[in-house]
Amino acid sequence: MDQYFYSTQIYDDFLILPEDEAHHALKVLRKKTGDEIIVVDGNGGLYEALFENENARNCNLKIINSKKNIGRPNHNIHIGISPPKSHDRLEWFIEKSVEIGIQEISFILTENSERKNIKLNRILKRAISSMKQSLKTYLPKINDMVSEKDFIVNCSNNEKFIAYLREDENQHLLKSASAQNDYCILIGPEGDFSSSEIKRSEKFGFLPVSLGENRLRTETAGVAACHILNLVNEK
Repeated sequence: MDQYFYSTQIYDDFLILPEDEAHHALKVLRKKTGDEIIVVDGNGGLYEALFENENARNCNLKIINSKKNIGRPNHNIHIGISPPKSHDRLEWFIEKSVEIGIQEISFILTENSERKNIKLNRILKRAISSMKQSLKTYLPKINDMVSEKDFIVNCSNNEKFIAYLREDENQHLLKSASAQNDYCILIGPEGDFSSSEIKRSEKFGFLPVSLGENRLRTETAGVAACHILNLVNEK
């Protein structure tokens, strides 16, 4: 069974499938009463469950087996990113970072940001879809847009980095991050962080790092940072 469904309505011995998930299972996949599916709750829980009815608006399933903390990582990756102008490119970043493995995503408004707002519900739907597609049980926490200043001041992750290009090359993130740790990395807009933003981040403990020699688009840099931090933690 290689398809996951998602629900947060989990009870002792049964769960309720959201209408959109139930419609796909019943109308597209032709599931019937008594058929089994796998449901994840986005918080590490995995449930084997049987359909008790075929009503998409009130779809109950009986839980026959459950597991907790499936695929729980030994590290925490938090990316604060200035969203690109194209929402499609932003959703691409969400999709790929969830596939690779990320625990928290924040959106930051910088001096050179191209986008001043985001479609949070649409982003959450893309994250859920990517979680199911990549057979993960954890859904990253996704935060709404805040100013770069507020984000930097309130960031409490253990290892903090800011990625940007400069003439005297920063140390690569791969060499800067230690394994099994709690990270936050800032990814700037196409016009990069301003000098005042960089100075402020360093004042609050953010270490300048490089993601490589090439100049990357915002969403590509976000995915690269996510991948590098996962590489640091591979056994």
